[in-house]
Amino acid sequence: MIKNIMLAGGLAMLMCLPTSAQGKFSLTGNVKGMPDSVRVVLMDVEDPNGEYVELAKTNPKGGAFTLSGDIKSPRMGSLLFQVYNKKDESYRTRVSTPVMLDASALTLECMCDFDSIYGKRDFKVSGSDIMRQFNEYLSAIEEKERQNDSVSYLSAQKYFDTNANPDTVRKYNAAKKLTEQELLDAKLRFVAAHPDYNISAYVVQRELENLFTRNATDINSMADLVKVCPDTARVNTVNRRRNFALKYALGIDCPQFSATTPEGETVDFKQMLNPGKYTFIDFWASWCGPCRAAIPHVRDLHKKYDGRLDVYSVSVDENEKAWRKAMEKENMEWRQFHLSGSEQLGKGAQAFFITTIPRLVLIDDMGKVICSTNNPDDVSDMLKSRLGE
Repeated sequence: MIKNIMLAGGLAMLMCLPTSAQGKFSLTGNVKGMPDSVRVVLMDVEDPNGEYVELAKTNPKGGAFTLSGDIKSPRMGSLLFQVYNKKDESYRTRVSTPVMLDASALTLECMCDFDSIYGKRDFKVSGSDIMRQFNEYLSAIEEKERQNDSVSYLSAQKYFDTNANPDTVRKYNAAKKLTEQELLDAKLRFVAAHPDYNISAYVVQRELENLFTRNATDINSMADLVKVCPDTARVNTVNRRRNFALKYALGIDCPQFSATTPEGETVDFKQMLNPGKYTFIDFWASWCGPCRAAIPHVRDLHKKYDGRLDVYSVSVDENEKAWRKAMEKENMEWRQFHLSGSEQLGKGAQAFFITTIPRLVLIDDMGKVICSTNNPDDVSDMLKSRLGE
């Protein structure tokens, strides 16, 4: 598991959308065999802080329900079916399905009875042009999404079955990475074929939130593709995402930040880069299990590419004593640094938009960022492609 640290700040998650669609929405459905104790909730999943915001909720009567409310603009939503748990007196989501909302009356059709529902593919929502477009999109990616879900499940199962055997984990992570890329390709093919669809602009909007995954040319091409979407406010949101993504694009110069050596000297990290050599930076913390698990990988790369790769570990520990103790215990023979104090930590995290650790950054011999990941195998593969075995 990846550990969370403070948000590096700067990413404005403002979901400004058009006002032309202001009005009332409604969603009516009937699910055979659904108990009246079930709670049906419609959530807005485009909240600026990444939280689900409740739009409407109700309990069914004989399986039938209607949700309604005000909506200012098209939104991506999630319809949740929640079952009451008497033991802890709480509701737990049993199944959910995505919907695209606007000021329209939507109808949900369920293909089976409540007890037989397996997932979102058991539902069909219709009633608006935007929802029709969304259904086209879901159909276009369905097979690749199914394959990706299957491989992801298998990868997780093998992780636990083999007690995280490194060779097995690497094998199934590679398979998962392949199906994830195939799913993304399917999504982007749909976007290219339907650049004027609201769902296409939404897909691009969300993809641009994945930082250090594309170079500037690809970011601009993706954003430009959906500028023909009639939802002009969503296009504006895409452009804001574009501008932020460009700050964290593959191929940018190594950002500037300072760090402290074990001897207490503060250094400008950008000055540590050696022209003609690659640089590998491992952001970690003593309390982070996955960070400690990645250290052997860092050590292997340090030895394998000695003379061609400079390796640095940068601790984000707030407790300096804990950092020093862990550093000594792990016998980390490459150069060590610490982000001391809130100012260094904030600027260091913001330099690479670090929200989770470990964060493994690879910089090429020209000082350009070419990889930023949580997975040591990604760094190994990149170095292999650039520097050979």
